[in-house]
Amino acid sequence: MANEIKTSRFSGPSDAIDMEKLEKETQKLFFLGLLVAVSFHAALGSYFMFKQTVVKVVKPPSMELVIRRPRMTKAFEFKKKRVKTRTLQRKQIVERKPTAEIQTKSIKTVDLMGTVATFDYTEEMNTDMDTEVFVSEGIEIEMTATREPEKQISMKEEMISLDDLDTGQYKAMVIQDPNNKQSIKGFIYISTAWGAQLRPPDMLKRSVINLVEAVNRYTNINAKVDSHLYLDSRKIFETPFVYVTADKAFQLTDIESKNFGEYLHKGGFAVVDNGEPQYEYGQAEASLRQMLRDALGAEGGKTLPIPEEHPLYHCFFDFYGGPPLGAEIQMAQTTTTGIQGEEARNSSMAKAVLYLEGIWLDERLVAVYSDKGYAHKWKELSNNEPQLKMGVNLVVFALTQSGGIAQQKMDFFSAVQ
Repeated sequence: MANEIKTSRFSGPSDAIDMEKLEKETQKLFFLGLLVAVSFHAALGSYFMFKQTVVKVVKPPSMELVIRRPRMTKAFEFKKKRVKTRTLQRKQIVERKPTAEIQTKSIKTVDLMGTVATFDYTEEMNTDMDTEVFVSEGIEIEMTATREPEKQISMKEEMISLDDLDTGQYKAMVIQDPNNKQSIKGFIYISTAWGAQLRPPDMLKRSVINLVEAVNRYTNINAKVDSHLYLDSRKIFETPFVYVTADKAFQLTDIESKNFGEYLHKGGFAVVDNGEPQYEYGQAEASLRQMLRDALGAEGGKTLPIPEEHPLYHCFFDFYGGPPLGAEIQMAQTTTTGIQGEEARNSSMAKAVLYLEGIWLDERLVAVYSDKGYAHKWKELSNNEPQLKMGVNLVVFALTQSGGIAQQKMDFFSAVQ
């Protein structure tokens, strides 16, 4: 009784469905639908696979040049026109009689050359030098020229300054206060001398750059690094300061020696620096000294030590104890070869150089020879302040010395402002 109550409690309308029968009937329909779907997709895939698709390419835009015939406002004629033959005829010139008569007056005056008449000229010319001639007294005007033509230009009257002259035409110009030697202003282009065999060492190319920076730092002179200056060029006569250095043997050509000697005679100033100062009587020293002898000749100048009271040591900075030390205090390496070919290397301390040598022409210092090798100290980034200050003195002395190229240029300009 209890089992019947339970089965009737959970019974429903779906209990009347026979699942096995339903499964058999729907299985046939499932396989039939599957077959139809596979056939449809196979046919559709075959259609798209074998179908030839034609892709239409859009024609790119093109530009067509259309040349239209010119419109002619007048009919074009090809017919030749007959030109009439030209005949030469003699033209008769007939004098035309004046229609009106103009009466003019004659003016006669007494002059140094006699009687002068207008329109009605006379044939007689009387020259009487004894005739008293009245000369009116003119107004005397005293005119004073401010400058001689083509010899001096007043910078104040022309309203120009040294900055206006820094256009590249002049390589250096300075104005110095006579009461204050460090009150100096102007500009300069510093360059290194080159020759056919003369080449500054690559390791010393930084020296001139640091020297230019020192001039700009310590003075009011606007210094710039100029391009290479060849000794056989005429451009050397435009610069008042030339720096020459070498570390090996070289020889100048005849044209270079002649041009360099003419430069020194005409107001130039050169600083000749030994590039290997640690060696006494080295190849560089011999070549540099021979360069000066060839340029100035046997009797061209005198070489003497520059005394401590010379303006070179006091033109800007004061060096009372002589020039500062350079790179001459170094260990010099020498190599000796024995009889059997054995080599031995010796190290020795180079001797200190106590002075700079000067070359004078007619009491003017034209060149300074240095065995101190200042270029080695100038290229350094520190511990070289005394050597750079000495380089500033060399530049200032070249710009301010009497008879130099810079002063010759300044004599053309009146620096009174």
